Amino acid sequence: MATYSDRNYPEKKRRSGWLIGCAAGVILTICIISFVLIGGTAWLVAVFGGEPEGLRVAVTTPDSRVQVGDAFEITLSLSNVGTRNIDIGEVQLPNSLLENVSLIDIQPADQQRTAYSDKIGYDFDLLIAPTGRETIVFRFEAINAADIAGDLVVLVGTKTSQTPISMTIAAAAAAELETIVQEPVVGDVIPYQSVVQITAIVDIHGELIEAWTGSGTFISQEGLILTNAHVVLSDRYFDVVDLVVSITEAQDRPPVPKFFADVVQADRALDLAVIKLRSDLSGGPVNFSELGIEPVPLGRSENLQLGDSIIIIGYPGIGGETITLTRGEVSGFTAEEPYGNRAFIKTSATIAGGNSGGLAATPGGEIIGVPTQVGSGDIEGQIVDCRPLADTNRDGVIDERDNCVPTGGFINALRPINLAEPLIDAALAGQVAIIDQVPGEQHQDFDPEGDVVLFDDFSDNTNLWDISSRSEGTVAITGGQLVIDVFTEYYIIWSDLPDVYESLIMVVDARVLQSSGDGDFGFICGLQDDENFTALEISEDGYYTIWKFENNEYVSLVEWTYSDAIDFSGFYTLAAYCGPDGLALAVNDTLLADIFDPNYIPGRVGLAAGCWETPGFQVGFEDFVILNP
Repeated sequence: MATYSDRNYPEKKRRSGWLIGCAAGVILTICIISFVLIGGTAWLVAVFGGEPEGLRVAVTTPDSRVQVGDAFEITLSLSNVGTRNIDIGEVQLPNSLLENVSLIDIQPADQQRTAYSDKIGYDFDLLIAPTGRETIVFRFEAINAADIAGDLVVLVGTKTSQTPISMTIAAAAAAELETIVQEPVVGDVIPYQSVVQITAIVDIHGELIEAWTGSGTFISQEGLILTNAHVVLSDRYFDVVDLVVSITEAQDRPPVPKFFADVVQADRALDLAVIKLRSDLSGGPVNFSELGIEPVPLGRSENLQLGDSIIIIGYPGIGGETITLTRGEVSGFTAEEPYGNRAFIKTSATIAGGNSGGLAATPGGEIIGVPTQVGSGDIEGQIVDCRPLADTNRDGVIDERDNCVPTGGFINALRPINLAEPLIDAALAGQVAIIDQVPGEQHQDFDPEGDVVLFDDFSDNTNLWDISSRSEGTVAITGGQLVIDVFTEYYIIWSDLPDVYESLIMVVDARVLQSSGDGDFGFICGLQDDENFTALEISEDGYYTIWKFENNEYVSLVEWTYSDAIDFSGFYTLAAYCGPDGLALAVNDTLLADIFDPNYIPGRVGLAAGCWETPGFQVGFEDFVILNP
């Protein structure tokens, strides 16, 4: 018995004039006379140049001086006052503008860019009918101080309309310049004040403490906030009793706690949730309009393409307390059933874990995703910020060996906003619903097959189980069962067999004889000694896990995870596979976990049971079988 606890386009074909060649002598004279009779150069201009008939162009530039770092727009209003359709083919911008700014966005989008000697052209395909109107918006960020002057040219076939533009980009003040170098100023483009910090208040042994933080985004005038489910929901170890929402009042200061909030919609499988402000910290009513915060409009994540720019705003949780902006690109998509091929958006940005639940937006400020700690497939996060709050390894000490709370590490996955829209619609309708199921859980059958190596009905101890009794608990064979009693909180007891097994399947019937509410039980394998072994367990409150001790260091291979396959009946058939090629755990012929541990070493095997806060847990094991797969 032992214990423990971004597209190179082809160059645009230039519009060429006509070269009219005539022969020398009489033919040349005829050519010249013909040219003059027709109208000379005026004829050429009328046919191949001049102003487009019926086109009116109005250009709007910023009213005041723009500073370096500011985002600004230049808007073209194009109207057709003629009687024929006008086909806008290209818009050319002067170099004096483009060499001092960075282009953020063009609407309409998806335009080809072509370089000329003194300007840059953008191809369009805009057909404006008589009396019709179209608008083109260029959005820039000012990069260099400069006086801008030149012609903005609109091409319709071979005709051009030229409109002079001028503006000034001023240098930023020294302090402002420092800020720009350290962190992009989002200004009016990204509504950073709409991003909040959410703090989970948990109950630890009757004491309310601030356990972890995440981020969220205001998405409605009703005070609704979109975030991640794991930021706001309880888990096996931590009971979330309230949520505190802190408001962003300034870019360079920590957020200010202002409100309590309630969960109104959550889906643990999607890892998305919507919470709503409930009261201020004194219990008074909430008046969202008084905050002066504009909710972030919803974008269309389904239109995202590889290389599209993304801006992520949130509270990092590690490395600083103030709001943080991270820039990246769409680097891919990850499929997940039943959500389709774009269940996750992968991004090149490295996002600190505290940003989980925050704002992933287009450069135009529309939310298109939520940074999500819970990844899928090849999306992995490295946990680097561990804040243990409970003795999850049952070694009697709360330290860095215990499980982390669910907000550390780095993220490169976004849940697309379209998957959140049903939750948002339901919240706006006043509905409350929490879907508390396992992320990505799929019930797969597990049918253990192999040659029987050992069978034990526990009528006696012929197989030499480790039987003992001590103050922490006992192991006994009685009444056709191997019974484990655990008398001490945060304690695990096992009994093992003397032989070493390379690869094996274990099957056993387990019955909870005396409940403690959250007792756990299952298998031990790869047992070398008290400091090196692997455990595969379920709990009587519906969770499962695979963990190990390696050189006396606790390692969680599969975190405690809820599954509706664990039916709370008190009687279960458990099965496990242990081998150098993998580890698997099943209950009642349903596969719960299947992983690979590259450091697994074969060893002895056994049965185990443990307690958490409430001691006095008793489990009986019947009809134990070892199969050679």
